[in-house]
Amino acid sequence: MLKLINSRRIFFAVISIAVCISIFKYTRPAYSSDQDIVKLNRFVQTQKNTSASMKTFREGRDLIEAQDWQKASQKFNDYIVEYPKDKDLDAALYWYAYALQKQGKKDEAAAPLLRLIKEFPNSSWRREAEAMLVVLGRGDQIKLNREDCEIKILALQSLLEANEEKALTYVSDVLKSNSSDCPSLKYAAVSLLGSHGGPRSAPVLMDIARNQTDLKLRLTAIKRLGEQNSDTIADELIKLYDTDRTKEIRLQILRAFEEMNNPRAEAKLIGIARGGDDPVFRQLAIRYLGEQHGDASLDELIRIFDADHSPEIRAQILRALSERDDPKARAKLLDIARKGETPELRMTAIRRLGERGPSSIDDLLSLYATESDPQIKLGLLRAYGEINDPRAVAKLVEVARQGETIELRASAIRILGEHPDPQIVAQLISIYDAEKTTEIKAMSIRALGERDDVTAVRKLIAIARSDRSLELRKLAIRTLGESKNPEALKFLEELLK
Repeated sequence: MLKLINSRRIFFAVISIAVCISIFKYTRPAYSSDQDIVKLNRFVQTQKNTSASMKTFREGRDLIEAQDWQKASQKFNDYIVEYPKDKDLDAALYWYAYALQKQGKKDEAAAPLLRLIKEFPNSSWRREAEAMLVVLGRGDQIKLNREDCEIKILALQSLLEANEEKALTYVSDVLKSNSSDCPSLKYAAVSLLGSHGGPRSAPVLMDIARNQTDLKLRLTAIKRLGEQNSDTIADELIKLYDTDRTKEIRLQILRAFEEMNNPRAEAKLIGIARGGDDPVFRQLAIRYLGEQHGDASLDELIRIFDADHSPEIRAQILRALSERDDPKARAKLLDIARKGETPELRMTAIRRLGERGPSSIDDLLSLYATESDPQIKLGLLRAYGEINDPRAVAKLVEVARQGETIELRASAIRILGEHPDPQIVAQLISIYDAEKTTEIKAMSIRALGERDDVTAVRKLIAIARSDRSLELRKLAIRTLGESKNPEALKFLEELLK
């Protein structure tokens, strides 16, 4: 046991030292350049208030810029004394320490930095404070704080395995504490409470989700609540969604609804998808409904599509339908692909059908046979290229050989060049040899150039060496020049002799 504890201490010490070194390396140039002053000026410029405290802060900033370190330290100390509850106290602590260390007062500079880290663990100035402590030779203090947090989290995990009742009591005490010495312990405590506390943890987690000021703690609590599949929790999260306008909170609640296999959560997602007060949340609700398995959500997605003509909403519904392994969803996609109001809508439905894989190939092939719009046919060819199925490849080869237009044939050849099927090289060579049209031959050369295949390289070499068309020979040489194949490079070297 002693050996294990010592190993853990060494591990945490090594990690902490490495973190300190990385912080020092990353931020050290700030002490020998104007980067600190740039950040200070940007910070001051974003402050719009004209209060007495900000006037004092600006005066301190001006003294920093003038490199009058003694007066700057006095000015920021005045700020700290006169405005101990000001929202920018963390920044003042940092710049007070900055001015002190510029005077060589290392021990005096460390005190405000340690206070900043302790009282403002989430401050945007914390990284700079930690870096300066390293420069001052006080990096060991950072290491000790982090090591203590790691040990406490490890102890809490072990206590949960040994005595869950005591551990949950300890978790409750940690969450009630106002201490900011170890913020990571609180996050771990919330997560562990959710994973080990069972139904009895729900009231505590719900209180955190509603009332905590720390956003990360709230989001963690909501995530853990979503893992408890109960009507009561669903109802409470619905209330919180309706009353809290914080974007991050609402997004986390939607994710929780998606995780819950609960009719009330699903009904709320349907309500938001149907007519939520924010388009972003509507689209996200639609996406999550696409990941559900119930008939109610699928029927509602189809109803929303038919009633709502917003392009963004419709596009999200098509995506959701494509993710449902359901005959009704596939039938709706196929209907839109055939008879959608606009070509863009039809093309999107075709693309989504293609993403479903081989299960949609028969539907897509039948569409091509009855379609007359060239643009829709191009969309169908692209969908075939997304499907790794012999029937899709056969259709592409057929169009490449005898499609109705040069454009369709060329598109089919280009798509074949990008297809993963290794047998396609032989088909491309056959198309080239049988073809009379220069444009199609040129497209076949480009498609062969896309293949990482020795047979394709040798065909290009043969074309470059002896094809009747000088233009096609030039194209083959350029294509070989883009290849990294040794055989291609050797041939090009021979041409130069």
